[in-house]
Amino acid sequence: MSVSILAALRARFKAEPLRRLRFTREGRAFVGLTLGVGFGAINTGNNLLYLVLGMMLSLIIVSGILSELTLRHLRVERALPATVYAGRPFLTNISVVNSKRRVSSFSVQIEDVVVGHAQTKRCFFLKVPARAEQQTSYRSECKRRGVHAYRGFQISTRFPFGFFVKIRTVEAASEILVLPRIHPVPNLPANVRARLGETTRPRKGSGREFHGLRPYRDGDDLRDVHWKRSARDGRLILREFETEAGRHVGLALDLRVACPIDEALDADLEASVDLTASLVVHFSEAGYDVELQLGEERRSIGADGRGLIPALRALALLKFSIVPDAPPLSAPGPTGVSWFLVGRRQAETAPAKNGFEHVFMAAEKVG
Repeated sequence: MSVSILAALRARFKAEPLRRLRFTREGRAFVGLTLGVGFGAINTGNNLLYLVLGMMLSLIIVSGILSELTLRHLRVERALPATVYAGRPFLTNISVVNSKRRVSSFSVQIEDVVVGHAQTKRCFFLKVPARAEQQTSYRSECKRRGVHAYRGFQISTRFPFGFFVKIRTVEAASEILVLPRIHPVPNLPANVRARLGETTRPRKGSGREFHGLRPYRDGDDLRDVHWKRSARDGRLILREFETEAGRHVGLALDLRVACPIDEALDADLEASVDLTASLVVHFSEAGYDVELQLGEERRSIGADGRGLIPALRALALLKFSIVPDAPPLSAPGPTGVSWFLVGRRQAETAPAKNGFEHVFMAAEKVG
């Protein structure tokens, strides 16, 4: 019989995590006053002091019982957003369910526990009725790309008198992938805009942007005839359009590092990743098909945004490797695509182009 009772108690303690108790300022004053009354009752033998002492001790016991009832049978869940960018605030939804049949929970505070750093935001529920669910959200921000792990929750209450803070820890592991920072890229260098056809470097082609007029030649498409101008000149005049060859760009990021990564180099590497992600988003939103070269891996992003999030996820998870005396990175194929290299800040000079149209430096402010 005793063995079964011990096993039941052991299972009970495993099912219900141990509580932590912390004094509040009022609680320390009340306990100190209780001890003073107790010493006075013992020294004097005054029955009135014993009565007051009993009342004060009963308040402490009632506080422990009611706070325990408040924390029991509470289930907490979090809902994380699907897409999170470093440096951008986001909302995390917290829901708490009171599974008790008749007893409500009062003054419940929930703190999300994040691995690696303290979460300063807390959610407060004044009352969670029995068999009810309540929801709220808190605003937070991740400073760095990559996977961020959540360990669980700290559920606490000061109910009923505010003498103590009783804390219950609940395990609830989950992860969120934080994408790189996205900076606005309003203006590109003049040579880059010229290469991409965004400045006055017209070339005739098969696009739909108007380029100019010319006389009709045999074999031309009659749908491109400018009929008003043809009627005025007395001959067929054809409209020409800009080529769309410049609507396909490539971006490459060198993942090789020649020396061990210290704090300064790590900041430069992260800046290069952020710049790469910003350029990918900029070109995609501008209507370009983008080829992204990350080491041996290549990602394709359509002008309609197809493949953008998987590419940003790859940037969020990539790691740099130390490769001493690595040769300079050369522009990959295919031909006909304007390839650009994203470099990081060097001691004196920027990396060689080696077939790239332009080298974007992470230290410079594009736009």
